[in-house]
Amino acid sequence: MCKQKKALSLITILLLSIGIEAKINIPASAKKQELCQEIYKKITNEHFFNDRDLSFINSEIFDTLLDQLDSQKIYFTKNEITLFKRKFSKFDDPISYQKKYLKSSLCSIDLKSKFSFINLYFNRLIEATNYQLKEVAKKNFDFTKEEVILIDDDQKKWQKSKFELKKVWRKLAKNDVLTSMLADKELDEATETIEKRYENRLRRISQRNEEDVFSISMNNLTSFFDPHSSYLSPKSAEDFEMTMSLKLEGIGALLTTEDDYPTIVSVVPGGPAEKTGKINPDDKIVKILQVEESNSTSTDVVGWRIDEVVQLIRGKAGTKVELEIIPGKTEDFSERKFVTITREEVKLEEQAAKSRIIEIQRNLQIIKVGIIDLPTFYIDFNAWRNRDPNFRSSSKDVETILRKFTAQRVDAVLIDLRGNSGGSLFEANKLTGLFVSSGATLQVKESNGSIRPWGDARAKQIWKKPVAVMVDRYSASASEIFAGAIQDYQRGIIIGQKTFGKGTVQKLDNLSSGQIKITESKFYRVTGAGMQSKGIYPDITLPSTWDIEEIGESSYDTALPWDEIKPVRFKKFSMGPTLISKLNDGHLTRVNQSPNLQYILDMRKRYEIQKNNEVISLNLTNRRVEKEERQSWALDIENKRRASLNLETFSSFKAMKDYNDTEETEYDERDSQIDVDNDYLLNEGMQILSDYAIFNQNIYLSKAA
Repeated sequence: MCKQKKALSLITILLLSIGIEAKINIPASAKKQELCQEIYKKITNEHFFNDRDLSFINSEIFDTLLDQLDSQKIYFTKNEITLFKRKFSKFDDPISYQKKYLKSSLCSIDLKSKFSFINLYFNRLIEATNYQLKEVAKKNFDFTKEEVILIDDDQKKWQKSKFELKKVWRKLAKNDVLTSMLADKELDEATETIEKRYENRLRRISQRNEEDVFSISMNNLTSFFDPHSSYLSPKSAEDFEMTMSLKLEGIGALLTTEDDYPTIVSVVPGGPAEKTGKINPDDKIVKILQVEESNSTSTDVVGWRIDEVVQLIRGKAGTKVELEIIPGKTEDFSERKFVTITREEVKLEEQAAKSRIIEIQRNLQIIKVGIIDLPTFYIDFNAWRNRDPNFRSSSKDVETILRKFTAQRVDAVLIDLRGNSGGSLFEANKLTGLFVSSGATLQVKESNGSIRPWGDARAKQIWKKPVAVMVDRYSASASEIFAGAIQDYQRGIIIGQKTFGKGTVQKLDNLSSGQIKITESKFYRVTGAGMQSKGIYPDITLPSTWDIEEIGESSYDTALPWDEIKPVRFKKFSMGPTLISKLNDGHLTRVNQSPNLQYILDMRKRYEIQKNNEVISLNLTNRRVEKEERQSWALDIENKRRASLNLETFSSFKAMKDYNDTEETEYDERDSQIDVDNDYLLNEGMQILSDYAIFNQNIYLSKAA
């Protein structure tokens, strides 16, 4: 019997030694368990929804953690998921919850199980990557075989065994090599690239520490309450402060990791990345090149830790870095764009409102449209606190522009808030006052149920002629407050796409270690309608090239719900009951006649076709045919547009690409300005506003009793 036990122990040791080549086994220390308790107590007491039922919280956050770590169902087996679901649910106790935890400081979060599951995820990722490395090194993939990968996550199922998982891992490795070959690489070069990528992934995983696992665990907890509440580790808090102060020398972009790719979350208005006009949210960074370093070669950063990628991108002001990027909305991961960015410190002046006056010919009339591009709602808080009368702010800068417009006899003003993710709520109030005078701008509801209106009682209306506001899905928070107030007061028209729908306010508090961002209140329109999740619907909807519902507040599973409260008293302006209908009729007529707007609709048709694809081929010939077909389609719709405008058409896709690259370079070298010629939606916004000015040519808006 004793010999049998020794033999079994020896077998166990051997199995462990020949199994996973690296082992992640990070336990939750007593210090982290205490910090978990502190975070749990704080968020349950101070969050806007501080009275929600938490009796099944462990089961619910496990589901979100699973989706976060393995939404594609490629790392865990069905039995493992069942086992961990039971493990997490055992810590839930709906009967004793009310007695034990509701009025207690005890943390009801099973932190040990969370650490255990995240450790398993990292170890499985190591195992999968090692397996893929061996398969890639063989160079034995048959690219003539009719084989596919299922890419529709909703149709994927958990595999029954490790053997079935390995089949998936092999297909994914094959696709990585194939995609690299489609980017004009031979098999040997493609194989070398993917091997380095996998090695980077292994290196990144091996560097994981307790803080990394704890951050994943705690942000999984905070996101259970809503998407904007989060835990910031000491290092993350430091980076957050640098981002908010805008004093960091770099490219001005926020990054995250998505499926091993460093991915652009957002670009800082007025920052180097935004100035290029070529970097967009969801773009994926593949390689980074230090342009001015002698003998410098591109570094493949797929699989890197995000902090390492950030350090590689950051650098001294004036130096240049080149990013090799996969466009965010592409259907072909072999597609690339190369963007060279000059690093610089982001200054307030770079975020300042820009303006331009455009004259539009309408029959025998000339309508002067003043455009104000406002990238963010900014204010120099330090100068304001120091009572500097010359402090910079968005409302002060816009007021200066409006007075210039008045002096130059501008007929109507277009405020462009596309891509404006918000900023100072104080500035949203001040800016609204320039158009509607004194009165409430929004209402704020606190977690204790108290509601108070916000506004500027001393505001003076500076602009009394027609006004329009352009928004899109990336217009959020303060942008929605301003656009919503203009719409509710019937002071102007809203043009574009539905806004983001962020109707919540967060506060940042210090913890014993790190910081926590907690949603503490919601804001509402003066009509009582919430902005949360629904956003602002435009009066006139412009076409888009993609499905805007894929992003925005409503796309988050844990987004707080829309609701409404009582309206406040406010006086509307007189716009006329048929104005919007008339403007929309004119817009639809132009859509049918405009080659540029038809081009956008053609892009949308293509997007709708490709987004419904459920599988991707692993046959090299098929993929090359698909790539050629995409390029042919892109060439055809561009030539269709150019021919309709009597412009010279392109003979090939390469000729079109070379022309566009040259145009972008020449535009980068010009002074920053509002690009009316190439911004088809902005151009249509001006046309709608010029119609508005004609309809109201002799009638200035006035307040109704």
